Amino acid sequence: MDIDLARTFLEIIRSGSFIATADRLHITQTAVTARIRNLEQQLNCRLFVRNRAGAKLTPDGERFVAYATQLVQTWEAARRDLPLPQGYGDLLSIGAEVSLCNPLMLAWLQRMRQTMPSHALRTEVASDGELQEKLELGVLDAALVHRPEYRPGLQVEQLLEEKLIQVVQTANPEPYLYVDWGTAFGKQHDMALPDHTRSPLSFSLGPMALQYLLQCGGRGYFRTRVVQRYLDEGILKRVEQAPEFSYPVYLVYSRASESPALNKALELLREVARDDYDWSRWYYEI
Repeated sequence: MDIDLARTFLEIIRSGSFIATADRLHITQTAVTARIRNLEQQLNCRLFVRNRAGAKLTPDGERFVAYATQLVQTWEAARRDLPLPQGYGDLLSIGAEVSLCNPLMLAWLQRMRQTMPSHALRTEVASDGELQEKLELGVLDAALVHRPEYRPGLQVEQLLEEKLIQVVQTANPEPYLYVDWGTAFGKQHDMALPDHTRSPLSFSLGPMALQYLLQCGGRGYFRTRVVQRYLDEGILKRVEQAPEFSYPVYLVYSRASESPALNKALELLREVARDDYDWSRWYYEI
């Protein structure tokens, strides 16, 4: 399928009309109409209902949105990755959530460059859901996440055991900071700590929450490896008898992408995971 058809389809959704899409794509309205008609003929269904207000998706059009998005993303990834840089025989694409970039993915990347110098490497940082979508599409070979989804064709392996523990700044213990570590954590947290279901301060990003805690005070839940340095230095202390929550690190990779190169890269990652790193560094530098 012509990738421009999918791009035009998605642009109509963003702009809300065929006329606005023509202006944004610098083509005629007739060309936009022809592209959508072509697309509808190939799919054998109607995608839009046009009216004075613009263009509205049909039920089939709503279902096609995910496919069109995947088509465009896959095409853009292919354009970015091909051809390989001169002198390189293969490409490995790896991803990680932001909190796993440093030191884990960074150390893995360094180890691969040392051990597999003939391979080009591409890294991507995104949410766990986005990473696993790209694994399923074949855009990524492997990814590091906290909340894996068990999808067909994806292999899930627990790489590291990790916990979320409640810590408090020794100089200023208030207020309670709620850090969003995902849906599962939220449910467990609210059941175990009903008095803290509503917090005056909440964060969707762990590094920001920790920086606030260190600079302004308070208490909240953080990953054990990340706060260990501050516990050792006495800046933070562990809250005794507070509930603890499991928060392990998982490796997810596509079975379809398995190759000698990927298998070697995954073995290097397992070696890196056994090494001792300062996990607070990434949080400290953000």
